[in-house]
Amino acid sequence: MKQVPILMPQMGQSVAEGTIIKWLKQVGETIAVDEKLLEVETDKTTVEVESPAAGRLAACLKREGEIAAAGEIIGLIESEAAADALALAPAVPPSVEKGASAPGSSAPPSVFNGHAELPEISRDYYSPYVLRLAMQNNVSIAELQTIRGTGRHGRITRTDLLRHLARRPVGAMSVSALAGTPEVKADDLAELGEIVPMTSLRRTIADHMVQSIHTSAHVMMVHAVDVTHIVELRNRIKDDFFNKHNAKLTYTAVMLFVTSRVLRDFPKINASIYGTNIILRKEINIGCAVALADETLVVPVVRQADRMSFPEVAKELSRLIGVARAKALKRADVEGATFTISNFGSFGSLIGTPIIHQPQVAILGMGAVFKAPVVLDGQVVVRDQLYLSFSFDHRIIDGEQGGRFLKAIEKATGALTEEALSVDRL
Repeated sequence: MKQVPILMPQMGQSVAEGTIIKWLKQVGETIAVDEKLLEVETDKTTVEVESPAAGRLAACLKREGEIAAAGEIIGLIESEAAADALALAPAVPPSVEKGASAPGSSAPPSVFNGHAELPEISRDYYSPYVLRLAMQNNVSIAELQTIRGTGRHGRITRTDLLRHLARRPVGAMSVSALAGTPEVKADDLAELGEIVPMTSLRRTIADHMVQSIHTSAHVMMVHAVDVTHIVELRNRIKDDFFNKHNAKLTYTAVMLFVTSRVLRDFPKINASIYGTNIILRKEINIGCAVALADETLVVPVVRQADRMSFPEVAKELSRLIGVARAKALKRADVEGATFTISNFGSFGSLIGTPIIHQPQVAILGMGAVFKAPVVLDGQVVVRDQLYLSFSFDHRIIDGEQGGRFLKAIEKATGALTEEALSVDRL
């Protein structure tokens, strides 16, 4: 019998961990290959993990409610079938210098800290994310070099490092201790008020936001868009639209529809950055931030939105919001976004500063629609206004392009007609 490891899957580019919700099989039960084995929850969705091999469930290394990093071994299957088992002992690549201390050796490894200079390393070999993750977990350069890389040309990927950390003995100094800052005790915090630990979802969201701020050069622009005719059009046809398509005619759907068309002319805004390369994405897949009742946030994706009619966009958006609030999103519902829209106007806010969802390079924020006095043809009149907050990565998008993008959205919104919102198929 061979023991085949069950690994916590990598569920999306920015998801680093998941919570075991429920084991669908008990230890000792037989299971077929690709049969549903357990349920896992991340900050984005709940997914069912399938068995990597046929055999008998030998061990559940993570219990229900526990958190596991992507790539971590969470269980074992005894199987007679040939399977690619995880290598439990990392090989030392040729890049390790002779005499370099390995993990567990008596020689103290050099570690990242706030007071010592980083050793000379190849910046092309270690990504900024891997270096940051190594620093947070007190992984020395010598220890990093002992990890077998599965990336291109043997590069160490995030998954490689997370797998290594899952097998690494616990007991190293904390990051705060390395930085020379004193540890804060729980008793000291209790004197300030009630202690409420972050959920795994909130911790993942927090890490993503901080990572984005440290990754992208955020710049924000705000444009006021006159949406008076959109408000009038919506009020006139929304009931008939719902009866015909079983979906609400919302301002979010309108803006998603318009933005998907405008993005065709701005490929650098529908892009991603990988190292020193810009990837102009083939598809326009727009993520839409959805707030949940437990104060968390998910971003389901309307795929190929520019190829959809408005009724198709409205129906797909309504479906995604429904399954998101029911916590029934599938992995395909949250992956592959190339641009994001966040409607904080639904909570009454007029202007916000949205944070880019990595590895995207821009995000559009919608404020609330409100009435305001404006000067039109020399007269002061009351019009319906909408502020669009556009955050973009200044590494590849400059102010001129950002301004043209917002003006294009403003122009396209002003040109919308009842026919454009009613056509079933393009």
